[in-house]
Amino acid sequence: MNTTLLLKKAMDQIQTASQQSDVAEIERLSKIAKRLKEIEVHLTAIDAEMTALDASLDSPQKTVQSPVIPTNFPVRSLAPERRGEMEVVIDWPACGVSRPKAILSEYKASETLVSFIAEVNAALGSDALRILTQLQVNRGPLLSENPSADFLNGKRGTEYAHHQVPGTRFYVLTHSSTQEKRDAMRQAWRTLGLQPGGLSISSVA
Repeated sequence: MNTTLLLKKAMDQIQTASQQSDVAEIERLSKIAKRLKEIEVHLTAIDAEMTALDASLDSPQKTVQSPVIPTNFPVRSLAPERRGEMEVVIDWPACGVSRPKAILSEYKASETLVSFIAEVNAALGSDALRILTQLQVNRGPLLSENPSADFLNGKRGTEYAHHQVPGTRFYVLTHSSTQEKRDAMRQAWRTLGLQPGGLSISSVA
């Protein structure tokens, strides 16, 4: 992926959202743009070190000074200025998964739940999401590939609130209280057989 192109795409979308006075979308896209800039800095540093290491291989008698590279930096921007109701910390290394620790704290609890599922997908793949389609939570399965049927409110004939997991065909049920969302994430973690100490969910003051 080319971070420069992604950043330009994000900025173009921010401009469009600004023209539409869509404050929520501007905030969402700004978080993405900020993280892309952070990633770009790390990639630039890594490229510089690769160049230095290549020079060392060609000239073993010379000592090449490598730049300092930050290690174990989180997958996401960890603490947006406007934080939500809860913070989710996923310690993948503690679970034996080769992926940096992630800290999720979106403005809305529903967005944090979606981010949690997206992070599980990124770390464990779609098979893990498929397992979670069997997990029953408050008003149906936590995930579904057929929300019009699985998330249907039989009494009203309408669908419960849900969001698509980015980059997948799965949808997550978000029609629940903040506490129910916390419980759902903990249930999902246990269902996947992950280390209990690898997940921490706390309230944000």
